Amino acid sequence: MAKHPWLALNMACAMWPALRTQLALYIASPGALQRLQEEGVPLLEAALPGLTEKLRVVQQGHTFVRELERLQSTEVSLMTLGDADYPQALRWIPEPPPVLYIWGTFRPEDQLALAVVGSRKPSPYGQLAAQRLSAELARYGFTVVSGLARGIDSLAHQGALQGGGRTIAVLGSGINVVYPPEHRRLYEAISAQGAVISEFPFDTKPDRWNFPRRNRIISGLTLGTLVVEASDQSGSLHTARHALEQGREVFAVPGRIDVSSSRGTNNLIKRGAKLVEGIEDILEELPEAVRLAVRQRGIAPVPADAASLPTALTADEARVLALVLPEETHIEAIIQASQLPAQVVASILVRLELQGVVRQFPGKFFVRC
Repeated sequence: MAKHPWLALNMACAMWPALRTQLALYIASPGALQRLQEEGVPLLEAALPGLTEKLRVVQQGHTFVRELERLQSTEVSLMTLGDADYPQALRWIPEPPPVLYIWGTFRPEDQLALAVVGSRKPSPYGQLAAQRLSAELARYGFTVVSGLARGIDSLAHQGALQGGGRTIAVLGSGINVVYPPEHRRLYEAISAQGAVISEFPFDTKPDRWNFPRRNRIISGLTLGTLVVEASDQSGSLHTARHALEQGREVFAVPGRIDVSSSRGTNNLIKRGAKLVEGIEDILEELPEAVRLAVRQRGIAPVPADAASLPTALTADEARVLALVLPEETHIEAIIQASQLPAQVVASILVRLELQGVVRQFPGKFFVRC
């Protein structure tokens, strides 16, 4: 198996972190990536002192043998930096992962990708913005990339799936370790409509120091990173920093000035990130070649209002729906303004929620989707 040396190299980088630096410096040299595709790991063995011995130590270990067995007995595939189909955008970041474990599929159209990241504890506003923008990106043909984390990440994946598009989840754990565990069903849905990927060996735990490394891959796979909601200490700001270091675009959704969960995104905008209110703000910042690719796909975006309206509403349903705003609206305010009995309003809101046009938040607050 030609990928064996690459697998050993990846595991050696985990055992000897200094090897990562050596590898990154070599890859950055002129023509190195092209030569790697042609000659593979033997080229690195000739260029990096001590690498051959390190690879021998890894390959003689039980862990390496077990890793090969896991690859052969599962549906997980391995993509290496020497493969022609390795994602081009990722290939050119300062420290591309030597291998990617993949559950699902990469496709050529995944080159048109955008990362969507943000707070693990978003406000209702942030939740709605993440899901809506991700669904819209998917309808435009973008692959949505995120990290499967709680909050904005999971909503980004869900929005892309609901928009009928592709999405890629980048893990900070082994490919077989679902974190957080409650995202198992989402993990499976992503693998069926995109890909779950990791650079970490099987069974790697989601240790906190894995996530900064994971973030460089999220941004590295994409044309740009959209931060939906983030405090000034949010890990999603690390993804935005990686995007800048990689020469990619950074976008941010503005938030309220009186809440801490908006400080990170608002500061990004102050420092030059593109303020995003809708998909058009993203498109106008991307190269003309990207906008042309979107047009050539024949994508006809559906206006958000038209896409979210049911085909038929009763007079009472229309009255209630008109009173549900994009901001949080309490059920009591809807009851008073509609002048309908409380039980009627409650029943209508349940029906509208089932149709996906309103969403309920704790405390009997509702927002228009």
